[in-house]
Amino acid sequence: YEVPIRGRENVIRFGLIGDTHIGSLYQRTDALQAFYKHCEREGTADVLMAGDVIAGWKVYKGQEFELHPNARSWTEQRDMFADLAPRIKGITTHFITGNHDASFKNLVGLVVGPELSAARPDWKFVGQDVGLVTLKARGGFEYRVMLFHPGGGTSYALSYRVQKIIESLSGGQKPDMVAVGHYHKAEQIPAYRNVCGIQVGCFESQTPFMARQASAAHVGGWTIEVVLNDRAKLTSRVRAEWIGFYEPTE
Repeated sequence: YEVPIRGRENVIRFGLIGDTHIGSLYQRTDALQAFYKHCEREGTADVLMAGDVIAGWKVYKGQEFELHPNARSWTEQRDMFADLAPRIKGITTHFITGNHDASFKNLVGLVVGPELSAARPDWKFVGQDVGLVTLKARGGFEYRVMLFHPGGGTSYALSYRVQKIIESLSGGQKPDMVAVGHYHKAEQIPAYRNVCGIQVGCFESQTPFMARQASAAHVGGWTIEVVLNDRAKLTSRVRAEWIGFYEPTE
């Protein structure tokens, strides 16, 4: 899956987000809209999304009671996504699905990625749980980003899961960056096995489930600028800026 990038000959810019959980009582679509507005101001044409687009159904015991009253079915969540997901001319979102999205597959066999993309053609589906996006600069330079939505809970140290994911990648086939969703955390590891590892954060406030696990929600997303070396496919610079959001005040 390849995305042409506009800009200087050897510069690639993109946004990184994850875990929007549209349909959840705790969704932060206000922050999501603000993040996309920031991307628009920065001239960012592509946003990569690391899974859990919608809230899903019965992902864990009692999760169905944490849904918006108008998002208690697949069609309602699809329609809420189509209405609330940022729609900005010139910005395309490339997304994978995660375990919350897969709840409909587990329950009734529905793969929601293509359906979400059909509802919003500016959101391009690139895989279930994992997807590889190749970003191309005008000068022909490429930068490969693996979007990954793993399982399991947050580890005792933020970096542990990302390190283990990168360690599992085969030599010679590693991407330039691994962008990890699921854990609702924000973190960057600039170079581990020559891979940049990023946890993408989330756009859902801490849920009762996360509170019981003593797990914080890092609400926000990243803007990334990569400058590639002119002589070879070497990353000269990766600039990652975290755009975070506080909880709304009542």
